[in-house]
Amino acid sequence: MPSEEMLGKYADVAIQIGVGLEEGDRLFIRSSVDAIEFTRILVERAYDAGAVNVDVLWKDDAISVARFSHGSVEASKVVSTGAAANLRAYEMGDLFLTVYAEDPNAMAGQDVSRIGEFQRVNAEYLESLANAFGSLEHQWSIVAAPTPSWAQSVFPEMEATEAQELLWESIFRACRADSDDPVAEWNRHLSMLVRRRDYLSAREYVGLRYVGPGTDLRLGLPDDAVWQGGNGHTPDGRPFAPNIPTEEVFVSPHMMKADGVVKATKPLSLFGNLVDDFSFELANGEIVGAQAGVGQAILDELLETDEGSRRFGEAAMVPMSSAVAAEGLVWNNTLYDENDGCHIAIGRSYPTTVKGGAEMNPEQRLDAGLNFSNVHVDFVVGSPDLTVFGVLADGGEEPVIESGEWAF
Repeated sequence: MPSEEMLGKYADVAIQIGVGLEEGDRLFIRSSVDAIEFTRILVERAYDAGAVNVDVLWKDDAISVARFSHGSVEASKVVSTGAAANLRAYEMGDLFLTVYAEDPNAMAGQDVSRIGEFQRVNAEYLESLANAFGSLEHQWSIVAAPTPSWAQSVFPEMEATEAQELLWESIFRACRADSDDPVAEWNRHLSMLVRRRDYLSAREYVGLRYVGPGTDLRLGLPDDAVWQGGNGHTPDGRPFAPNIPTEEVFVSPHMMKADGVVKATKPLSLFGNLVDDFSFELANGEIVGAQAGVGQAILDELLETDEGSRRFGEAAMVPMSSAVAAEGLVWNNTLYDENDGCHIAIGRSYPTTVKGGAEMNPEQRLDAGLNFSNVHVDFVVGSPDLTVFGVLADGGEEPVIESGEWAF
């Protein structure tokens, strides 16, 4: 394991920058039994920062698999007690911190339809929580801790212990935890992202055009589109960073305005399985074709989740020179892969990406072009060969990302 000093620095970023914890706050941590030592440090640092209560909901991949390998069909149709604990913590005002520490292929060989059913039932139950997170009404963040299985999927030629150590080192660099003052570094970094998001909002693009190997895609943007990135803020002004790391500036495409083809450039861990070599064809905002070299059935299950799971909810710009991309890894982890290059999300839009969207009711959001779904799944399209153009109201275009890097 890394030194307690390094884990402490990383934990400080999660607590102070990620969830933005202040004195008197309650914190609910969702973590894995594979990350016990790091989670204990998170708890200690949260109390040091003034938390009055910290609870942990533990997850274990083997226990999650048992629901589908040993449970009856009915076990896939129930609301779990863990989901109920999440809702109760939200009702009590707890901040949420998730430690992403999972085997990216933990569910390999299980019935994908049963996994999808369980995901749908529990996502519907937690709709109020998902809405509060997406509208930035409630403070939450995600960080990662490498498990042996995840580390070996990134470094398959190495023994588990060595692979895990290497992945920890990459995570510390990607999260700026290896600097003398990681919290100060994060404040500088988030300020840069805020400047970029404000610049893009001021350009008032009506659309985006993607050009790259296997990709020729046009996305229309809603009226009054607002770019987001850097710090989020609750309605009462409290800052937090939903993802650690974060390198993105993003907007929501109009749910009815997507046409062309787009090819993913990285694998995707979905429902505990890896999907790879996949692409989509779109017309009038809808995915009308999906092909995967690996994981076709899993991709099909995602697209059948609900009415919104065949439309896009996010378009994010990430340069190939980011701290995450600098590691040169295929992470097999959505939190990291989405910050490794430009990405697009299938499913739910973020209401804050339209002016006044957080105050709109569900029907108004749909009318504004914001997609609704119980899923939000990011896939990477970025590469050194990708160029993204911003489309202006007069039909003119200017590069936003050029050959994988910021064009401004």
